[in-house]
Amino acid sequence: MKKRRLKRKYRVLLNRIKALFCIIVFVFVIYIFFRLIFGKSNYIESVSFSNNYVTINLVDKEDLYCIISKNEPEISDKWIKAEFNKCKIPYNIGNIYIRNEEKIIYNSNKNVYGELVNEDTIYVALDGEYNIYSYILGNKFKVKNDYDNKIINIDENGIIKGIKIGSTNLRTTINGKTYEKKVIVTDLITKRPSFYDYNKSYLGCNKYTSEENDLFDTILKNRINNVGYKTRAAAVEAARFLTLDFPYRINYFYENGRQTTNKVDGEGRYYHTGLYLNKNRFENLTGSTTTSNKGVWGCSIYSYPAKRNIDNGLDCSGFVSWTLLNAGFDVKDVGAGWSDDADLTDYGEVVKITKNLSISNKIKVGDLLHSEKAGGHIGIIVGIDEDNYYIAQALWFDEIGVIITKRKKEELNTEFPHVVLMDSYYKEDGMLTNMW
Repeated sequence: MKKRRLKRKYRVLLNRIKALFCIIVFVFVIYIFFRLIFGKSNYIESVSFSNNYVTINLVDKEDLYCIISKNEPEISDKWIKAEFNKCKIPYNIGNIYIRNEEKIIYNSNKNVYGELVNEDTIYVALDGEYNIYSYILGNKFKVKNDYDNKIINIDENGIIKGIKIGSTNLRTTINGKTYEKKVIVTDLITKRPSFYDYNKSYLGCNKYTSEENDLFDTILKNRINNVGYKTRAAAVEAARFLTLDFPYRINYFYENGRQTTNKVDGEGRYYHTGLYLNKNRFENLTGSTTTSNKGVWGCSIYSYPAKRNIDNGLDCSGFVSWTLLNAGFDVKDVGAGWSDDADLTDYGEVVKITKNLSISNKIKVGDLLHSEKAGGHIGIIVGIDEDNYYIAQALWFDEIGVIITKRKKEELNTEFPHVVLMDSYYKEDGMLTNMW
């Protein structure tokens, strides 16, 4: 009798276990079915954003590679291999692509995920545009913007256009999450042109007040923080700001010296964060050739190498080192290269430019270009399109001053024999874009 009752209990328990197992299997099958039919993708589990990086969490697949790109990438491009079903990629704007060893197997197909720029205040040029999203990727989202439409307009892609000088509070709600920013429209900076404007006037002497200089510095810092301080994108943005957003051309000045050699500061170079536009910046200087030889950008001072008075500005390495310093990289007040002392060419991998290299994807915006002109000349790449490189540099001939020049890819080595690849120095790309 006891044995019969015990067998009955075991059968009931076994049946319950079987039923529970069937329920688990059924739920799992339904989950897989709904994931395949309604899920985000057959490859992506989720996407997260942190510290200028995008982490793409993949469904359990082996030997996959990820990239974020505006245009369909090539297999030969710089893909990130998934580790533990995750790809960690520096911020970029574009679509997610996934490939295996042979071909591209997934494209996020321009679906959009939105996060607003980091800074609480956004500065927009009058009639200019500014993208309020720090990142565009992922799933479709619902967005609602509240603002003064007499000051700004915002299109469906998150592009602000400055309509009238003034300020407005911007309240943006994305999928139920609300962000609040202040937007200031100003004519202090100019609408960023599609290409460098060679008709831009040279900066005059004492053009700006101390308050205006402070505002320039604030806007520059704001721009850099939004793309990622201490990233490759920050260096590119600093160079773009001085050549494209600043209303005047900075003159080329044959330097009187450097902080690292004879403690000369601000004469053809200005190794400080911010712009050198008002005499109250004199207190930043660490030394000069004479106490009477001080003058901000645009004011005439004596150049010892040129043996005449010239409007103060930047020389080639002065411009590049200023750019890197404002991006968060302290390269010191050094020259273009190749001296026995520290030079800008010492901060990356110097590679001889061949035609094959120049048309590959190994050279990136933010890399430095070097030539032996006049004992050493250097510039920084601020744009790359299908056919051309765009180089920000301070020139002493032809188009004099801090400008952007264009060079066809296959002809790059005719002007610059060497590129300084800066991946190991920047470490992170930030919100890097090939063009502005």
